Amino acid sequence: MRYISSLALLAPLVSARPPFKGVFLEKNSDLLPSYDYVVVGAGAAGLTVANRLSEDAATTVLVIEAGVFDKNEDYVTIPGLAGGAVGTVYDWNTTYAATESVANRAISIPQGRVVGGSTKLNRMVFDRGSRSDYDRWETLGNTGWGWDSLLPYFKKNEKYTPPNEYMVSEYNATFDASAHGSDGYMHVSYAPFVWPTTKTFIDAVKEVGISISEDQANGNALGGFYCPHNQDPTTETRSSAREAYWNTVETRTNLHLITGQQVTRVLTSAKNNAVCVTGVEYAPAKDQPTSSVKVNKEAILAAGAIFTPQILQVSGIGDPAHLSSINVSTVVDLPAVGHNFHDHVLLTTVNSINAPLVQSNLTSNATFAAESLELFKSQQAGPYTDPTAAFLVFLPLNNFTTEAATIHEQAVSQDPAAFLPSDTPAESLKGYQAQHDLLNAKIITPESAVLEYIWADGAVVVGLEHPYSRGSVKAASASTFDAPIADAGFLTNPLDLAILVEGVKYMRTLMKTNALATFQPFEVLPGANVTSDEDLGNFIRQSASTLFHPAGSCMLGAREEGGVVDSELKVYGINGLRVVDASMMPLLPASHTMTTVYAVAEKAADIIKGI
Repeated sequence: MRYISSLALLAPLVSARPPFKGVFLEKNSDLLPSYDYVVVGAGAAGLTVANRLSEDAATTVLVIEAGVFDKNEDYVTIPGLAGGAVGTVYDWNTTYAATESVANRAISIPQGRVVGGSTKLNRMVFDRGSRSDYDRWETLGNTGWGWDSLLPYFKKNEKYTPPNEYMVSEYNATFDASAHGSDGYMHVSYAPFVWPTTKTFIDAVKEVGISISEDQANGNALGGFYCPHNQDPTTETRSSAREAYWNTVETRTNLHLITGQQVTRVLTSAKNNAVCVTGVEYAPAKDQPTSSVKVNKEAILAAGAIFTPQILQVSGIGDPAHLSSINVSTVVDLPAVGHNFHDHVLLTTVNSINAPLVQSNLTSNATFAAESLELFKSQQAGPYTDPTAAFLVFLPLNNFTTEAATIHEQAVSQDPAAFLPSDTPAESLKGYQAQHDLLNAKIITPESAVLEYIWADGAVVVGLEHPYSRGSVKAASASTFDAPIADAGFLTNPLDLAILVEGVKYMRTLMKTNALATFQPFEVLPGANVTSDEDLGNFIRQSASTLFHPAGSCMLGAREEGGVVDSELKVYGINGLRVVDASMMPLLPASHTMTTVYAVAEKAADIIKGI
């Protein structure tokens, strides 16, 4: 294993994982009759809020989770196997509705159905967006939700470990200590192994004039940068919401968690001409009796951008016309619920390369894989310590195409309503018009990344960061056990397709650099013979997928502009109900969303506590 040990750093032996501790309730009879706060969903947002609210021993908190605890399987804990839980019992196994804009394909959109949520399923990319990404939330009228307001909460979440000597000496990795936290629950560190072709890709990035950011965490997530992961630097295992925000609170008897129970409704009543939350209803399965728990202060929906709007709708909060169609009585007329739904678009391009040590060795060479796994388990070193994406590139439009002015002109002349779902309510249309104007203003500035590039040994993932397209989430019936109809609207707006076409062309520019020439790259997808914009567009429609970042379906904003929650994340028209998850994001940041969800949840907890 000389070819591995020469690249990896040795670490201490993995200590035995501690047994589960904490107040986990196995049956309904163990629950209190009521709780101050009932949190729906035990993912990044839900566990963060529950942890922080339960810091006050006099406050009672219950978390209700549809999934179960994972069993520390290798594909959950080992970074090199990250993503292996997708499609298992820990995944809701949801899909986006098939639409013409993506060649009538139903696109899989994994969602965590496990304590820890999607932080157990994802590829452990722990980056932030740029200052511009969050300041635009505030520009849309959401005071207190800009970069300066969120930065303390990004830091509060972190237990940061800087790049090690290997990263510094071999890659000249840098960091800005002022942008990081050291006292948080979430381990944030850099894998001790980096696939060697990454260094050549970085040389290619420099060759075409892309700058290297000192640290993406300080609001300058532009150009190329070294990306940390939610990874324990001692055991080199995944640090998920479960490890960070649940396992650390074993002494808190005021924080309860029940698993295997799916929330069916938020219970409400009318008091003094106001609608108030009274409880939360749940059941273990569709054909099983429901139970309920009373809420003293608030219910907090943290079920994610697909399931949170569904829960609101089956609870009677949403568009009366839609609610009537699924036989649900309207409790709060709030038509914007489920609208403004969007996601980052992922496009995978593939070049075969000639290199001695590549990621595919783990799947194509059984001996290499077995020896690498043994190295991980005995020394916490080698390829399996790396969840990939050690180096990311985020580019403004002007950085990768000469067609920026043309695309901007098309955007400015476009009717914002022309490509929205036909049933978009007037409020959401008004809000989207403001978003459209803001997207137009930012698209040709150097402060706003439009595309992301992820290198994976010849495969180059192209990610669309600020999509113009919008879709919706709708409950399919009055039962939350029937999957909601989720449509992210992928590529419905032609601007998104035009940007991705230029993105593929720039991928070819990178592959033609002198740096990468040593690998003798051969384009497999889309293929060198696919050259016209029309043919590239067809390839994109037939291949586009998701970066797993659904958001926006319960938007933060003014009610008359499509907002579902106010600046304190309170749902309009009802007392005692908040939304704390990615569904509140009015616009996606140019980043992977996990870190932002943690920051939003940390901030939400302080808002609830009145800090």
